[in-house]
Formats: sequence, structure tokens, C-alpha cells
Amino acid sequence: MNLRPKKRVDYLVDITPLVDVVFLMLIFFMVSTTFSVSSSLKLDLPSSKATAQQQEPKQVTISVNAKGRLFVQDKAVRDSDLRKRILNISKGDPNMRVVLRADADARHKRVVYVLDTLRGLHMSKIGIATVASSEGDR
Repeated sequence: MNLRPKKRVDYLVDITPLVDVVFLMLIFFMVSTTFSVSSSLKLDLPSSKATAQQQEPKQVTISVNAKGRLFVQDKAVRDSDLRKRILNISKGDPNMRVVLRADADARHKRVVYVLDTLRGLHMSKIGIATVASSEGDR
């Protein structure tokens, strides 16, 4: 007498949910991990008498004070020299960033004049500097 069943039963283990969980954990740890680069060598570098090279400015800063005077890189400039001064600093690069800092009491006409000058130079990366304020300052 044979009591064993004649059918063979195959059990399949689906590992798809396991793979999903492992990938989610991998993404979580990659996003939440911070990498710090620290040098293990402490060096006392020698000094040099040569002067440091002048670095190219990364942006042009134009300021308009409350009286309407214009400043480029914190140096006063006349209206007639504004275009030439911007070209000297940007070296004709229309992709250089420009930061416009205008006093809250400056006349709107002066700010529009600066924006028109920048538009004439085909400069499109223009930011207007502001100061964060609380709700009570309105």
C-alpha cells in the first residue's frame, strides 16, 4: 500500500516585495546620509611674497540709493558712464549675473532706467536684492 500522493507540489516564493523593500531602504539611506570631507593632514603652508591674482567678478552689483545716485560694485557712477562701466566689468558677457540693489525710497524711474540699460546690453540674468521682513513691517 502506497500512501504518498502521486502529484508533485511546487512552491514558488515571490521575492519581488523583498527587492522593492531593499531598493526603498537603499534610496532612503542614500538621501539621508551626509558626506563630510575632512582632511586628515594638518599642513602649515609656506607664505609667498607674490601678490594674489585678481579674480574675475562673478556678478555685477548695481545699487540705487534713496537720492537716485547709481553705484556699480559700490563705486559711484554717472548715468552716461553706467553702460560703459557694466561692459568693463562683465567683459561683454550677456550671461553674467546682475544684482540690482535699490533703496526702498528710490524713485521707480531710476530702477527702470537701470533695467533698460541692462536690457540694451542683452543681459538677462538679473536679480533684485531684497531684505526679508516680518509681517508687522508692511
